[in-house]
Amino acid sequence: MTKRLGLINPTARLDSRAAALTVTRLSALGMVIGAMRDVVLAVYSSSDGAETARAMVETMAGRPYAPEQMALATQLGLAGAAAAILLQLVLAVVQWRKPTSFLPLIFLVLVVWALGSGLLALINMPTVAAAGGVNPPLWLIVMTLLSMSAAALLHMNAIRAATVLAGFHKLDD
Repeated sequence: MTKRLGLINPTARLDSRAAALTVTRLSALGMVIGAMRDVVLAVYSSSDGAETARAMVETMAGRPYAPEQMALATQLGLAGAAAAILLQLVLAVVQWRKPTSFLPLIFLVLVVWALGSGLLALINMPTVAAAGGVNPPLWLIVMTLLSMSAAALLHMNAIRAATVLAGFHKLDD
């Protein structure tokens, strides 16, 4: 077990093709973590988040919200979230079956963006509250920061392992 956990260590040596392949495939786990986070965000957005969005619209527009517009926006948001979750899961299967460095690189960029958004939300909480705005719950921000940090680690290691794996392939040729 300790040896397997050592594979997610960014400084661990990847001496064998099997170890490099395993670490490259772990990027698929990072994609699944991202998809699970998005499921939580979608559920929140369709329940408590819808009330938060309503309050934000009323505060920013200075008038009451239109319930039919908010219902449509919520449905469109859920459809977009479902499509993104499905895409992440499909790409996770692709990464597992045919590991490369391309998908981990793309997902690392997306994860860094999510981490930046989470940190920005955390930093701006007092400012938003002082302006009369509504903040997302702290548990949602912390969940995003923790899950995206884990995914970033997996994607960074997968990029490194894919490079090592490519070296093994060159040796075979």
